Amino acid sequence: MKKTFLSVDLGAGSGRVIAAVYDGSKITMETVNRFENTPVNLNGHFYWNVPSLISSIRAGLAEAKAKYGEIAAAGVDTWGVDYALMDKCGRMLSLPYAYRDARNSQANMDEVCGKVGRSNLYKVTGTQFLGFNTLFQLYAETRETDSLIPKADRLLFMPDLINFMLCGEMANEATIASTSQMIDVDTRGWAFDLIDQVGIPARLLSHPVQPGKMLGKVRGVPGLEGVPLAIVGSHDTASAVASVPANPDSSWGYLATGTWALLGVETAKPVLSDLSYKLSYTHEGAVNGKFRYLKNCTGMWMVQELRRAWGAGGNAPSFDDLMRDAQQAEPFRSLIDPDYPEFQTPGRMPEKITAFCNRTGQRVPETKGQFYRAAMEGIVMRYREVWGELEKLTGHKRDVLHMIGGATKDEMHCRMATDALNVDIACGPAEGAAMGNALAQMVATGDLASFDDGRRLIRNSIELTHWHPENTEAWDDAFVKWQARREMSKG
Repeated sequence: MKKTFLSVDLGAGSGRVIAAVYDGSKITMETVNRFENTPVNLNGHFYWNVPSLISSIRAGLAEAKAKYGEIAAAGVDTWGVDYALMDKCGRMLSLPYAYRDARNSQANMDEVCGKVGRSNLYKVTGTQFLGFNTLFQLYAETRETDSLIPKADRLLFMPDLINFMLCGEMANEATIASTSQMIDVDTRGWAFDLIDQVGIPARLLSHPVQPGKMLGKVRGVPGLEGVPLAIVGSHDTASAVASVPANPDSSWGYLATGTWALLGVETAKPVLSDLSYKLSYTHEGAVNGKFRYLKNCTGMWMVQELRRAWGAGGNAPSFDDLMRDAQQAEPFRSLIDPDYPEFQTPGRMPEKITAFCNRTGQRVPETKGQFYRAAMEGIVMRYREVWGELEKLTGHKRDVLHMIGGATKDEMHCRMATDALNVDIACGPAEGAAMGNALAQMVATGDLASFDDGRRLIRNSIELTHWHPENTEAWDDAFVKWQARREMSKG
């Protein structure tokens, strides 16, 4: 007898409601609806349009009910770090700031590090230093002229907020909390001493709940009233990594691709070495209780922004056309650093890439294909650097890299990655976050005994695409030049 589970999967650029249909031995994924998730600019600040998101999610859930009939459960995953503050009546005090808003500056991070000590902050949390981490966003809120902190009773991360709006129950899920830079890496609970030093009251936070449990019942969606809402790996990367169909006897790493690219490995214990601190690697929670030890790199954001800029007149080029033009473009013509600060904010991506090339004495891309190829090569160069660092940090060389997410469909991206990293790549599933989301629901309902069983289910359900290195020498030479250009950009 088939069962249908609904994964609400929200990325920083779009959202989907996806049905996971389980027949007892395999799981298949079918997209129900897809919608834009674009921050709104209000009085010079970028916020997430929560009312629009909730409306689109409810429409997708209702459509799924009409199509599939009985629904076994639902679950929500989103991007990390962003949050809403709630009052005692359960009202949202403000739309959540988007992490790319200008309020989330390097200055906030520097001030917090000055208060608590940068090395101490890493020793306690083991978290990568990014100016938009929740800890620094909350510090910025404490410094507002009319801060919402004194008025707030609870903090809900984005998936916690969506869960509350769907079922009326509040909880802080563990994997999303682990993106905040406020979780103690040893106890796996809140680092309250550190949080207090920054001026954040403990009342805002509840004990982090692990995935694979039930939260409440869906309400406000005709036909779905009473359907169980599960706590899943509510950080989308946690759900994506849960779907990695790795052989337990293999030595593997993962690359979860999307707006961001999360490249890392699973570890049972934290890696808090001096080198890990220096390189700012992060420890995020995995659904199975382990750590996702990784580096958060710029992913398809640059490509998305290029396409958004070219589509400003209403005629954006297709990804297939861009990929075809890029494959015909000259390799390594313009070497760019995807983590360059100017690339991290919305808008004007072609002009920003042009300025980077001029700053570093390189030929400027002239065609859309050249821009696309330069962005993709820069993204993959960063993969290569991180892959080498992970080997040094863990003292272990991996046999295979599992690539999950939408970019697995980009053949040029996959070919570049296997050659640049000189490692076999196994691609799939493309809808990794939604599939991992469904696995946690199935653990919560008892249809799966464990997350290990979930990975076996994925292996039985999909056919992986394999890539093997063929042209590593060209990337060896270009990588040295790329590193030099990146250093030049810092001057």
